[in-house]
Amino acid sequence: MESSRSAARSVEKTTRYVILIASAVLAFMIAGFVVARIFGVLLPVFYIAIIVLASLLIISTVLLIYTLLTALQTIAMMRDEIDPLLTSLQHTVEMVTQSVEETTEVVKDTTKSASQTATAISSTAKFTTQYAIAPTVRAVGFLVGGQQMLRIFLGKGHARRRYEERRQQQMELIELNSTSEGE
Repeated sequence: MESSRSAARSVEKTTRYVILIASAVLAFMIAGFVVARIFGVLLPVFYIAIIVLASLLIISTVLLIYTLLTALQTIAMMRDEIDPLLTSLQHTVEMVTQSVEETTEVVKDTTKSASQTATAISSTAKFTTQYAIAPTVRAVGFLVGGQQMLRIFLGKGHARRRYEERRQQQMELIELNSTSEGE
């Protein structure tokens, strides 16, 4: 941004100088024509002015050609400098693209492997639950249930024990009450 500002200032300065020089030349020429008219030599002064202007036109044309050739050289030099940069940039983009593709493939493979592992773990858990844990839990449940049933039928169950404990407590209370009344 700073370089564009300085370039704009330079163009403004040059424009001012050109306008100043052109005004001075124009004023000098008018003064010369007036003086030439006074002395009666206007026609030779016009010829001289035309020769001077033609010379200036030739000089400005040569300078324009020189400027054009310099601009063409600058463009050719920039093209020579930009081509390797573009080639390098294209190579870098290709490498990054290839790296992204490789990374994407690795991520896909990892995702597929993780999915297969999760499926295997799920299948193993289902198999273990279905064929090992569930039958074992059922068998233990049947055994514990059968044991409790046998205790109840044979009088060794919890209800029978509680009944016996309550009966014993009531007997003790009755005895206590009868001994305390007798005293």
